[in-house]
Amino acid sequence: MTRYFFVLSTFFISVGVLAEPFSGGIKMADTSSIWRLFFALAFLIALIPAVIWGLKRLQGLQHKLSKSEIQIIAIQSIGTKEKLILVEVQGKRMLLGATANHITCLNEFDSAGSQFAEMMSEQLANEK
Repeated sequence: MTRYFFVLSTFFISVGVLAEPFSGGIKMADTSSIWRLFFALAFLIALIPAVIWGLKRLQGLQHKLSKSEIQIIAIQSIGTKEKLILVEVQGKRMLLGATANHITCLNEFDSAGSQFAEMMSEQLANEK
């Protein structure tokens, strides 16, 4: 008799355990959490270029608002690593030639700027 009682109690206990959901494992994510995850990821992917663009704008604004005595008036690229840079320092404009290894002062001008145009027109006339 006790044997039957033991077998029946074991059967009912095992059936009760099987009837309960397994709570210790990983549950499947519901669709709303998957969509929330997708939208958060899309937001972050869109936010990264916006932050980079904003930082570049702030950097350009910082250069424009700087109170430095050296101002870069114009930059003209003439090759992959060569540039002409027109710089104004203490009321004088200087034309600099910059390469990967050297920076050379090519000419100095007054700050009016007309001297540069005259010199370029003379140079063009001499070449013809």
